[in-house]
Amino acid sequence: MKNLLQKTTSLLVLTAVLFACKPEVKVAPDSFTVTGTLKGLDTEFMTRSYKDAEGNRVSDSIFVENGKFTYTAKISEPEFIVFWPNVENTIKRTDRGYYPAKSSQFAFLAAPGDYIEFKGEVTDFVDAYPTGTPANDDLASINSKIFPLLNQAVNMQLEQNKLEDTDPRYEVLTDSMNLLNEKVDEMKKEFVTSNPKSEAAAWYLSDMMVRSQVSQDEAIKIFKSFDKSLEGYTYYEAVAQRVEGIESTMEGKIIPNFTSNATPNGETFELYSLKGKYVLVDFWGTWCAPCIAEMPTVKEYQEKYKDQLVILGINSGDSMEKMVQFLDKYDYDWQQVLAQNETEDLVLKLNVAGFPTKFILDPEGKIIKRFVGSTEEAFDVLDEILE
Repeated sequence: MKNLLQKTTSLLVLTAVLFACKPEVKVAPDSFTVTGTLKGLDTEFMTRSYKDAEGNRVSDSIFVENGKFTYTAKISEPEFIVFWPNVENTIKRTDRGYYPAKSSQFAFLAAPGDYIEFKGEVTDFVDAYPTGTPANDDLASINSKIFPLLNQAVNMQLEQNKLEDTDPRYEVLTDSMNLLNEKVDEMKKEFVTSNPKSEAAAWYLSDMMVRSQVSQDEAIKIFKSFDKSLEGYTYYEAVAQRVEGIESTMEGKIIPNFTSNATPNGETFELYSLKGKYVLVDFWGTWCAPCIAEMPTVKEYQEKYKDQLVILGINSGDSMEKMVQFLDKYDYDWQQVLAQNETEDLVLKLNVAGFPTKFILDPEGKIIKRFVGSTEEAFDVLDEILE
């Protein structure tokens, strides 16, 4: 009995000591902190790129010493964040640049008040994953499975780049990469399907919809299986808007109306004010090469059918200043609005998952056709309708 009491007392003391030694981390309710001490993080600083409140692109440096980093920043709502480690081993270089591989990023979900820690190591990819919150624990559970596969795929791509397309190994590598990417997509689908209460699953489904890695029918089915406890979470609501957008932007439907004062002159614009003429809605950005390549043709059609056709440009990814500078330089004078304004995101509202995306509307606002990606077909359809 005495031995038992001694052991129990010792255990309680040890527990108390361990608890006392555990650092208490306090994070301001309007900020997040992320930290880590990782083998292989041989860099002086990492980089975070994001948009500020005015829509301008900003870069932060996350300083690293002996593989350790700590970074704190203000945040008003949940956000998916990545750091680029600037470790040479992780940069997938080609003759013309590099591949922005997801497996070469520190990826995590931050929310106000979060304290997040990365564990793992940096090899030729970021084999390190976040922990400390349920969202990040879930994110780590899937990323730790798919990052090694994504790294294999991009390494195969680098190897293939050195070969002529007539080399027998070229086709073998293509098949191997396709198999890896298909496996990754299936693992992500399994993750979002099996975790209906997970904030990380909501983010992943949102991301997969943007990248067209899940069919619209699959996305709707998965979304409807999500637990209602996720309602109000940023990425759940993003998916909800996309699902609504899928259903409201099918060909033959009247396109949803919107108003916005995110216009070059600051005046409020309403989509339904364009009723009475055919409308070409063009989602674009200065960063999108295919978008820019098609804009001279858009201008040509504006002039060709000026009595029948109205052009509406919806810009995503640029600040107002950058958009206006570009438009003025090339004398593109049709109506423009920014996709993101204070009240809604038109990319989500109209379920835009690729750039450029074009809608052709009839004079009543009905969607005649929708086109995703660089295509001449949209202009052929305009000719068929308007000539």
